[in-house]
Amino acid sequence: MPAVILAYPSRKAGHCKHAIHLLFTIVPIHGIDSPQEACMNLRRIIIIAVFAALIVAGSYIAIPVGPVPVTLQTAFVLLAGMLGGRAIGLAAVAVYLVLGAIGLPVFSGGIGGFAHFAGPTGGFLISWLLVAPFAGFCADRGFAGGKTHETTTTRQLVWIILGTVGATVIQYLVGLPYLKLILGIEWSRALVVGLVPFIPGDLIKMVAVVILGNLFAPQVRQFLHSPVQEEPDAEETGS
Repeated sequence: MPAVILAYPSRKAGHCKHAIHLLFTIVPIHGIDSPQEACMNLRRIIIIAVFAALIVAGSYIAIPVGPVPVTLQTAFVLLAGMLGGRAIGLAAVAVYLVLGAIGLPVFSGGIGGFAHFAGPTGGFLISWLLVAPFAGFCADRGFAGGKTHETTTTRQLVWIILGTVGATVIQYLVGLPYLKLILGIEWSRALVVGLVPFIPGDLIKMVAVVILGNLFAPQVRQFLHSPVQEEPDAEETGS
């Protein structure tokens, strides 16, 4: 797989170079033996970049409730997998986490650094490496074996709902034990500070993800997977 190295005029140039090399190692792109393959790879990179940027933007929209702030990040993480598929979703989350790990202010509250993974929210961040692929896996199952239509079918909608609910459960199965361990509190307290306050917001976000997934998953997947239309040669058009 190709690797892209960029130069940054700062003290963190070396870290950024290694991070970018890592990111393009995990990005699900293929060989570029033909212009069509190159165009398909460019589409994947565009979608990954868009969702990584949305996850970053979501971190700046937060409601500070307890040690785990309510943000729009989880909705964008779910949508990354739901709309792009499991590989695209995983790559978008990985891009976001690596950017935060090297110190860029992309985490909730405009902070960054690897030490953030050792905080109460660390488990939720790590869980997204499972959340996005799971949501994408379910959506992939819904779209498997059929053509990408302009609207979703009942089968696809059912898988979108299962993916949204299941991925949200996975987030808490990973995040809550981590929060309990870091804070050194009892399970009852962990549920109070890390789950209960966020149930209404999560329900709203899940409904929004299902609606948006139902509306846009077919279009995004068609953009990602539809063959590139090659333009005819000038000689052919002139004849």
